[in-house]
Amino acid sequence: MADDKRKSIKLNDEQLMLDASQVADIYHQLTLDLFDQVIDRIKERGSASLEDNPYIWQLEKMNEMGLLNEDNLKLISDRSGIAEEQLRHVIQNEGYQIYKDTKQQLLEATGQDGVVKNTLIQNNLAAYVNQTMGDIDNLINTSLPKSVREVYQSIIEEATAKVVTGLATSDKAISDTVMKWAKKGFYGFTDSQGKHWRADTYARQVIKSTAWRVYNEVRMSAAEEMGIDTFYYSIKSAARELCAPLQHRIVTTGIARTEHGERILSLSDYGYGTPGGCRGVNCSHIMTPFVVGANDKPDLLDELKELTPEQAIENANVQAKQRALERSIRQSKEYLHVAEKLGDTELIDKYKNKVRVQQGAMRDYLKQHKFLQRDYAREKYYDDPFNQAKKEVKLRKEQEKIKELTSKRERFENARKSGRIVSVSDNTVGHTPPGKTGKPNSVVQHSATNGDILGRVYYDDRGLKNKEVHFTNHKRPDKHPYGIKGEHVHEYVFDNAGKIVSRNTRELHDYEREENLDVLWKY
Repeated sequence: MADDKRKSIKLNDEQLMLDASQVADIYHQLTLDLFDQVIDRIKERGSASLEDNPYIWQLEKMNEMGLLNEDNLKLISDRSGIAEEQLRHVIQNEGYQIYKDTKQQLLEATGQDGVVKNTLIQNNLAAYVNQTMGDIDNLINTSLPKSVREVYQSIIEEATAKVVTGLATSDKAISDTVMKWAKKGFYGFTDSQGKHWRADTYARQVIKSTAWRVYNEVRMSAAEEMGIDTFYYSIKSAARELCAPLQHRIVTTGIARTEHGERILSLSDYGYGTPGGCRGVNCSHIMTPFVVGANDKPDLLDELKELTPEQAIENANVQAKQRALERSIRQSKEYLHVAEKLGDTELIDKYKNKVRVQQGAMRDYLKQHKFLQRDYAREKYYDDPFNQAKKEVKLRKEQEKIKELTSKRERFENARKSGRIVSVSDNTVGHTPPGKTGKPNSVVQHSATNGDILGRVYYDDRGLKNKEVHFTNHKRPDKHPYGIKGEHVHEYVFDNAGKIVSRNTRELHDYEREENLDVLWKY
């Protein structure tokens, strides 16, 4: 070992899972906003009213379906693009960072040195994102628009029928029918078990599944590479029956054993790999690679020190009821939003009162169970995850651009200090470039009247130009498909009489880029 003192393991936080959840929130927000567009289109006043001319109103609204579909496709495109960018960042960047941190900790614990890099892991992470986005895109871009159209059509037809048959007034017919479909949500698909999935629920499930798979595999991979099969099993105040005995213990994917006086429990004895077992469906326990004899377990919070497996199991049941209350509050807030969009005072009062009652029930429940903490974020209608993600994507791109420019600038400064930048003997300003002849073995610069450097002409030992380096595409990208911004080289061959023999165009060689970095470093 690197030293005799044991090192406490560093627990990677769950930021990856939190960020993945925010991506899923974008798809939930998308379905809510799509439903808003349905309400707006239905409530929009036309030439006929549902009260006076129900069939004409129905015909007009059905004719507007094409406009609704255009609005929907634009909204879906905007949200999906940002969601995909965020998910790629979360899985590929944050996922790989967890792998590197875990591997580095293991190297330190075992007293080894090494460069932490794994291209296979990076490729696997990219493949996970591609597979996940493929599943989601098929649902969001195909099934969801169709479902929105079907909901819109059903609301119009059902509301019209209620008015025609005298079952409700026009306002009541629209409110009741819209609220009915708000509760149903937009259909996503039916699985092999016959279960109907809402579009946003399915997207969340796919994203959550991928994120947990990544979070688990990048840590396990780092351990497997070093022949380590032991892990620290995290501890929470609430745990399922097969997880509770493993909390704050050392576990293994192999056989149970004892090392350095530490009893190591086998995951296979606790249902590992089964839906209801340890690390099964919806389990959020973390397994951190642990080197027995080199690592120490982390210190526990005071409220967890005396926690027994039996208490953890009981707490899990209590916490499940809190989650149910949170979902009911958030759902009532969503229905309240629909009521407000409809302008239905009766429904508004109904759901405002329902939210108050549910929030009161939550307060009372938390008083009964002191270990629970209120999480207001779980009760929110939504916190505009789309615009938050949009700002993060923009900021990330700006930071990447600054980082890239800084790196290029450093490369230029190194080239300048080492004398690799070409020495220019003269400068021609204006439209006309330097001529065919010049001072032997010299370089003449060509600049625009505004100071921009357009190119440089190189002369051989006879004073005949043998090369022109151009830093633009002459506003003809089709003729100069070179470099980053069209930068290219014209090579010339003249005979001794000064007659041109050949001329060709090509990319800049690496050394030519290096000696012209004073111009090209910004490209």
